Amino acid sequence: MKLLLAHLATTLLKFHRELLQYQAQLASKEDHREYTSYDLLKLSISDPRFDWLRKYSDLIIQIDIITDDKKNTPFDAAAIAVAVKKAIAIDQDQSPEFLRALKTESSFMVNLGLVRKALIDVEKALLADEN
Repeated sequence: MKLLLAHLATTLLKFHRELLQYQAQLASKEDHREYTSYDLLKLSISDPRFDWLRKYSDLIIQIDIITDDKKNTPFDAAAIAVAVKKAIAIDQDQSPEFLRALKTESSFMVNLGLVRKALIDVEKALLADEN
């Protein structure tokens, strides 16, 4: 399961990076300036325009903690799967910024599809573990 979660984290990280770059471009245009990598790190942590991205960062960190744990502390893979599914859902409960990003940049759908595939693999493994 940890290998599947690690793959999910990798795909989610790529997708998150795309969304972060998208938001950074919006911030640069809005603020009429170019941001350094260090500036973007600060913005991603403290700027309200980046709030919608934090759930992805939090999920990636959660998964990384699980997959890096050498003690094999018990974890709830099903809860992680549910949280990722909710974070990438295209529905009325999703943040408007996320939906706008997908509408603006159709190329995001490729990495979103990879996240979905990795999530399906985790869900299949969870079902197999139940049986």
